[in-house]
Amino acid sequence: MKTAVLIPAFNEGPRIGAILCEIQQVFSGTILVVDGQSSDETVAIAESMGAVAIRQNGQGYADALRCGYQYLLDADVERVVQLDADGQHPPCSIPRLLQALDSADLVMASRAGTSSPSSWNRRLGNAALALLVRSSTGTTVQDVTSGYWALNQKSLAILAERMSAAVADANIRVLAARQGLRILELPVYMPDRQGGASMHDGLAGVRHFWDSLYAVGSELRRPSEGA
Repeated sequence: MKTAVLIPAFNEGPRIGAILCEIQQVFSGTILVVDGQSSDETVAIAESMGAVAIRQNGQGYADALRCGYQYLLDADVERVVQLDADGQHPPCSIPRLLQALDSADLVMASRAGTSSPSSWNRRLGNAALALLVRSSTGTTVQDVTSGYWALNQKSLAILAERMSAAVADANIRVLAARQGLRILELPVYMPDRQGGASMHDGLAGVRHFWDSLYAVGSELRRPSEGA
């Protein structure tokens, strides 16, 4: 079974080498880095360590994921784990996420119940969005901000075709539930990012919350599976 690790990255040169080293200790398949047109050494470092690096045509995190999904589908990859390059998603959990795909289409690492550090505004935004996802889909989710996922080929195909190009958190849970995907949350301790700024903190976090809320509403208005 062809498996891969997908890493969206933008100016992660100071961190991506260490992340790739950790991944290679627990995973021996293809590692795909989707570069958001970085101005530093992200691509050069990734390629020097044996990763495949491609540049996304658009902009933003969600667009990078869609670009990576399509590349992996074209390569007939059957299972993929995606994680960020900032150090908050521990590569040691990759085998657990892949194994969990035996009973799910989409496995999402969750901070819930793990004592993972999180800012108060991220916790508040997550609680509100998780409640919205649960009430609108009936799907039990607790952490809708985590981007540490494992996907099978069915999930890859659906997300590559239908996911928003702007936001990829709570709205993806809504999309997956309404498309009939089996969703599983897996508790994973996630430390603070090792550098750079988070989209969930400060004024950026406030903007991201409202963007996420709008994206959930847009997803709920779209025709679902079989409609």
